[in-house]
Amino acid sequence: MPTTQPAVLDACIVGAGAAGLVAARELARSGFTAHVIEARERVGGRAWTDRSPFGVPIDRGCAWLHNAPDNPWTAYARAAGFPVVERSPDWQRYIGRTPLSPERRRRWEATWQRAEDAIHAAGQAGRDVPVSTVLPADLEFRTLFDASMTWAMGVDTDALSTLDYATYDDTDVNWAVPDGLGSVVASAAAGLDVVLGCPAVEIDWSGDVVRVSTPKGTLECRAVVVTVPTTVLAQGTPRFSPALPHGHEEAVHGLTLGVANKVFVEVAPGAMPLEGTIHLVASDATTRTASVTVRPAGHELIQVFFGGAYARELEEKGALVAAARDELAGLFGTDLRDQIRRTSATAWLADPWARGSYSAARPGFARCRAILAAPVADRVFFAGEACPPTMYGAIHGAWASGVDAARRVAATLDRLGVTRSSGSSAR
Repeated sequence: MPTTQPAVLDACIVGAGAAGLVAARELARSGFTAHVIEARERVGGRAWTDRSPFGVPIDRGCAWLHNAPDNPWTAYARAAGFPVVERSPDWQRYIGRTPLSPERRRRWEATWQRAEDAIHAAGQAGRDVPVSTVLPADLEFRTLFDASMTWAMGVDTDALSTLDYATYDDTDVNWAVPDGLGSVVASAAAGLDVVLGCPAVEIDWSGDVVRVSTPKGTLECRAVVVTVPTTVLAQGTPRFSPALPHGHEEAVHGLTLGVANKVFVEVAPGAMPLEGTIHLVASDATTRTASVTVRPAGHELIQVFFGGAYARELEEKGALVAAARDELAGLFGTDLRDQIRRTSATAWLADPWARGSYSAARPGFARCRAILAAPVADRVFFAGEACPPTMYGAIHGAWASGVDAARRVAATLDRLGVTRSSGSSAR
């Protein structure tokens, strides 16, 4: 640990993803010291823009500014000099190679609305049950709806909570960042005190001072903000001493992460199909299919996106690239398979510091989001996209959660009489 650290920090932030960086910035602006430790050798967490495979930015994790006009990351991105494409994607423009006709689009939109109405009716009645159990038996395009849920939520409808889905607030306005949304999040680390390659091993909150043990030493702080994904917490990393209260333990196990994986594909010059940025569904006859984007964010690549149980299965079998090749051959012909030059696949389930992609409450556990966000003994605070009931699974939820945790910590430090400084330069 840096020798310049004070004996007792105001706060320690565990995790340098979107929520952790926002929490640290908020505390620094409030005039409190906030030391961030990150297990990975990079910042950003599940927001990760990678240029190494193809020389252009690809977002291995989150890629969209959801609820874009009101998303705080939109204003932040602009202020930081990142161009934002203010155009929502035309999802499912093609089913296979067939453009969605106006008539079929009308029927598909009616199907979607009818399914969502059934889910919202269950949620408004307080029923927290699998979405699959409330969908109309005669729902047209049921297979396509189920597949779409795997991409949107990372889980299949039999594992998706009606109450959780009904609570989510979505405007369907989604904008892209050509330089990569992960690059935007990573830039938020500028000016912060961050140590990489430093996982928290144990958090001892038994005394008035919290002790955070790491391979690089032990930190003492008055409060700790934990932004570790729930799937990692459920595996006992880090350990808590004493153990967390029952409600928080239940939340950690009930608020799991769904699985979504991407395969990025580079083809030979002149072999790219279609013109511009186009979104296709490989097939509407099975849920074991993919959402395909030609030229995501305008770059000369193809993105093949898998979700839910199918994405989990393909990752566990090491078959993501093979499945992507098959989907592209089915869509554009076997000749395209021969034009593939390089591929790069994500593997979020195997990532030891993620164990999944984005939050999806198990049926019966939607109530746990508010529980997880509640502080423990005014010393242990949790933040991340799993916490906010109306914004889970997205970085604007991580932002809101990070701000909320930081303000709770600041209020606690004020009660303890901790002196505020003039604030940090982090903006």
